[in-house]
Amino acid sequence: MPRFGMVTTVAVVCSSFLVASCADSEPPVGQPAPAKPAAQAAVAPAVVVTAPTPEAAPPPPQQEEFNYNPSGRRDPFRSLIVTGGKRNVDLLPPLQRREVTELKFVAVVWGALGTYGMLEMPDGKGYAVRIGTRVGPNRGVVKRITARDLTVVEQYVDFFGETRTRDIVLDLRTREEGLE
Repeated sequence: MPRFGMVTTVAVVCSSFLVASCADSEPPVGQPAPAKPAAQAAVAPAVVVTAPTPEAAPPPPQQEEFNYNPSGRRDPFRSLIVTGGKRNVDLLPPLQRREVTELKFVAVVWGALGTYGMLEMPDGKGYAVRIGTRVGPNRGVVKRITARDLTVVEQYVDFFGETRTRDIVLDLRTREEGLE
């Protein structure tokens, strides 16, 4: 069936339903009602519709004020991934440009001036560190140097915005492990 024929068919069906439904409805205001049989006239009650007066209109419902109290709750519009201020990595010293886990602890040096540890960067350069030296971009600090390991303590901010600390232990590489 062509599309034009289908549209015409749908229009004819809809108009026939409209005419059938209007046959039982009341005539428009101002036109006399057609005569009905006496049996239907006695059954149908007369309905009088009056427009409501402005005084009779119910007052609008009063809305309760809602005040949000954010105390003790996380800000829903703040990102869950908390990042510190963006720091320019190029301006940092070499040991603070790389993550602590990328560094290798390769040697321990004892001397008159104290204990030093040797950290090797991924590019092969070595740096001597002692207790209190800053390591890594997250402001980690060397806290302990022993004959077997070096401990770095970093502070970080978790998902809830609380500052926490973590200990990162770098074990000393031995010849058996493939120290190069």
